[in-house]
Amino acid sequence: MASAARATARATLLSLRRQIASIEQTPPALAGEERGWADAQDAERAALLATGAVDFDRELGGGIALASLTEIHARTARDAGLATGFVAALLSLTGAPAFLARDPVLWIGAPGVFAEAGAPHGRGLAALGFAPERLLTVEPKRLVDALWVAEEAARTRGLAATILDMRGNIGGFGLRETQRLNRRAQASGRLVLLLRQSAEAEASAAPLRLVVAPSPSAPLTVLAGTAHARAVPGGIGPPGFAVTIEKNKAGPAGRTHFIHWNSHERHFYTEQARRGGTRPAGTAADGPGGTLVAFPRAGSGSAHPGAELSVSGDRPHRARAPRQGLAAEEAS
Repeated sequence: MASAARATARATLLSLRRQIASIEQTPPALAGEERGWADAQDAERAALLATGAVDFDRELGGGIALASLTEIHARTARDAGLATGFVAALLSLTGAPAFLARDPVLWIGAPGVFAEAGAPHGRGLAALGFAPERLLTVEPKRLVDALWVAEEAARTRGLAATILDMRGNIGGFGLRETQRLNRRAQASGRLVLLLRQSAEAEASAAPLRLVVAPSPSAPLTVLAGTAHARAVPGGIGPPGFAVTIEKNKAGPAGRTHFIHWNSHERHFYTEQARRGGTRPAGTAADGPGGTLVAFPRAGSGSAHPGAELSVSGDRPHRARAPRQGLAAEEAS
């Protein structure tokens, strides 16, 4: 009971520090050091993980709190890979504390989760910017063993993060188990993520719950950031995520943010912020039936003479009325 009371008091103190730092527009970690509130470990516990998407971070109170449990949900099993990619991106963010980019990450698969959705793949993680050699995976045969591993790992400062990957709403896992994980994350100052696939929201001690869903990728642009920037029609650009803040003790909840991941610069961004309100030259225009790409007419010296796409190019072909001459021959 005494340890639980201390953990609760520490969490309240850290929350007050973040609120004061937000009012004074001072980073929480710096505020802790300059005012003598805490030592280096307490400064780490107060640190926030900023994603780079300005509006998203603002609603989170500056970013995702490192010293707490965060839930990330994928509503359906087919979105499990998307949620895995989102987690890999979070663990690869530029500007994150040194331990998050240096220390190993433990990924715990509850029984059956890897068989259903697949285990994290090294090449896929590397494509998102995460070094796969830092990843440790374990898949206990029993849920109680998975929870034990997660709790022991969450209190370990030698790990950058602990991820507990679960599928569905499982008996034997509820509010009490999330309270234990959250207290251990607060004590260690290390990120603990609860990744849930095909699960409905239920009572949880996690201060933050994000629901991740698919979103169209950003336009593929060559020579971005220059006067010669051009979009590649039909190209697949940076992956997109529709992230809904379903639960948030640090700010408002309920809004869905459409963000993209830049695996080269390793940060999230919104398409509006990247474009600055304008489209790069050559970007296809969005029409009511999808994307309309216009090519030059014949005789213009284009490599595609006379190529024009109908607005209904991505719709079922509509039968044309027969010509009058042909109709007359058929009638006779």
